[in-house]
Amino acid sequence: MDRRQEEEKRARSFDRQGALSTSVLDRARLSAGDQSAGLRVSLLLYHRDGVEAAPLVEGQSLVIGRAYPADLAIADESLSRQHARVEITDGEIWVEDLGSTNGTWVDGELVERCPVGPESELVLGTVVVAVHALGSWDDVAGLDGHDRFQRILEAEVDRARAFGRELALILVQDSGEPHGHVRRWLPEVRRLLRPFDVPALYSADTFEAILPEAGIATARATARLLSDHVDGLRCGIGVFPNHGGSAEELLEVTGEALRATSATERVVVGRTTPSAVECTASTEESPGPVARSSAMLRVLEAARRFSNTSMPVLIQGETGTGKEVVARLIHDWSERRDKPMICVNCGAIPAQLVESTLFGHEKGAFTGASTQARGVFETAEGGTVLLDEIGEMPIQAQAALLRVIETRRFNRVGSAKELKVNVRIIAATHRDLEKMCETGEFRRDLFYRLDAMAVRIPPLHKRPEDIEPLIARFIHNANRANARSIAGTDDEALERLLNHAWPGNVRELRNTIERAVVIARGDRITTADLPERICWLPSRRAPAQSSSNDVVDEPLGVESIDLRSVVSAYETKLVLNTLKAVSWDRNRAAKALSLPVRTLSFKMQQLDIKKPG
Repeated sequence: MDRRQEEEKRARSFDRQGALSTSVLDRARLSAGDQSAGLRVSLLLYHRDGVEAAPLVEGQSLVIGRAYPADLAIADESLSRQHARVEITDGEIWVEDLGSTNGTWVDGELVERCPVGPESELVLGTVVVAVHALGSWDDVAGLDGHDRFQRILEAEVDRARAFGRELALILVQDSGEPHGHVRRWLPEVRRLLRPFDVPALYSADTFEAILPEAGIATARATARLLSDHVDGLRCGIGVFPNHGGSAEELLEVTGEALRATSATERVVVGRTTPSAVECTASTEESPGPVARSSAMLRVLEAARRFSNTSMPVLIQGETGTGKEVVARLIHDWSERRDKPMICVNCGAIPAQLVESTLFGHEKGAFTGASTQARGVFETAEGGTVLLDEIGEMPIQAQAALLRVIETRRFNRVGSAKELKVNVRIIAATHRDLEKMCETGEFRRDLFYRLDAMAVRIPPLHKRPEDIEPLIARFIHNANRANARSIAGTDDEALERLLNHAWPGNVRELRNTIERAVVIARGDRITTADLPERICWLPSRRAPAQSSSNDVVDEPLGVESIDLRSVVSAYETKLVLNTLKAVSWDRNRAAKALSLPVRTLSFKMQQLDIKKPG
C-alpha cells in the first residue's frame, strides 16, 4: 500500500469517527476570538513526568521530540530527537512521523501521515497525545508526574504530623480490561476535587491525589463521588496516621487498597481500621523476609530463639525494614501460632483512647461508651499482641502496659475488676527508646522489660545481598497483581537499584518495583521505569567528589568560529564538570547551574552526557 492509499484509508476512518465534532470545532474557533483566525486546538501530552499542553493553530506546525530542534521537547527515552509533526490543514489535524525509532501510532496502527481527531488514540513512542479545544484543558495542563508528587507527599505528611492533622491519599484507576488511559476521564475527575487537593499521574491508567485535612470519612466520600460520577472508576484510600506514618507507607497501603477493589466494591479503604487495630495473618505475598545476607540471617536466628518463650520482644529498625514481618515469624514459629495475632499502631490511636483500645471499657466509662467493649488483650487471649510504634504510646498507657507484663492482669476502663490475660507482647519501633528514656518520654522500667529480648533489623543498604532476591519477589507479586509478565530488570536498572541508598528500606524498594512493573514498556524494567531519585541521587557507593575548581578555561578564539559547535562544547564541559563536582547529584547540579532539574535532564540528553558506567 503506497502513501496516498494509506492516507485515503486513514481519512475514511477519520470520517467514520466524525472527525472533529461540531462542538469541538466551534469551541476551538470561538476561542481564537476571531472566526477568521481559523481552527485553534490544544494538544495534551501524557508522559511519565506528567502532562504537557501545547496550542496548535491552523497554518502552523508543531514538531514533538526528545530534544532540540523539536518545537516541544519532552525528556522521554521513547521519543526520537524529532519524532513527529502535528499541523492543522484545511480544518483537519494531521500527524506525520519524522522517521522515528519507535514509530507514530494512531488507533493501534503504525502510520507515516494521517488525520487525527479528539477520539483518536495518538501515541508517539509511549507518549499519549490527546486533542482538545483550546482552553478546555486547564484542569490537567501542568499536571506533575509521580516523582515530584512523592516529594510533595513527603512534605505534606511532615506538615500533617507537625500540626496533628489528618491527610488522605487516593489512587484512581479505570476498571476496564485493559485499563483505559487517564486522558479519557482525568479532566472530569480533576474538576470534582477540591481546589487545594494535589493531583498527579501515577501511571498511564492511574491517577493519584493528596487530600489535605481529610480523614477516612472525607476521603471515602470523595472516592465515591469520583466512582459514581465517572463510570468504571475504582479508588483505593490510605489515610495518615491511621494507615501509615510516612509517604512510603501510605503509597503501599493505598496501592493494596486499589488492588483489592472489585466490580461490586469500587472504593476500598486501607487495610487497617479507624482504630488502627488489625488481626494479621500470613499471606503468599509476604511469606517471610528475604535473608541472604549474614545480617538478616542473624535476625532470623534470634527470632527463632525468641519464639520458644513467652517473654516480651522488642524489634527495632528504620521505617520500612520489615519489623512486622519479623514479628509475624516469631508468632508463627511459636506455640501460639493457632491463636490470633493482633497488630496495634500506637501512633494512630488518639491518646485518650489508647487504654480503652488495649484493655476495653465498661458501659458509661466515658462519653460515647454506650456499651461494654472488649479490648485488644482480651481479643488476643492465648495469642500475640504486636504494639507497633510503641514509642508513640502515652506515658499513662505505658504504666498500664508495664503492669500487664509484670502481673498478666489488667482492668477495663471504668471497672475495678481485674481480668487475667495470657498473651505474648511484641513491641516494635523506629525510635531510639533509650534516648526517649533520658528525656522522660518513655518509661525506663518498661524499656528494660522489653529490651531483655531485642531484635535489631539492619537497614537495607547494609544488607545489599538481599536486594536482588527482593526485586525478584516483588516483580513476581506485581506481575500477578497487575496481569503483567515482566521478566526482570536490565543490567543498568539493576545496577541503579543495587547502588541506591534506600532510605525507605524494603518498603521503598517494593513501591518502586510495583510502579516500574506497571509502567514498563518492554518485558524488562529499565532505568526509564525507575524514579528520578534512584537514577540520579548519590548512591551508597558514590565516587569521591571532583574538585569544584575544574572549570572551562580554554580561549575560544575568533577565527572561523562555528558558533553553535563552540557554544555546545562550552555548555557540555560546564554541565559535565558541574555534575562531576557534585558526584552526579542532578538536584545539586541543577541548583549550582540555576536551572530546573527537568531542564538539566533535557540538557544532558541534548548534549549526550551520561554518567560513566
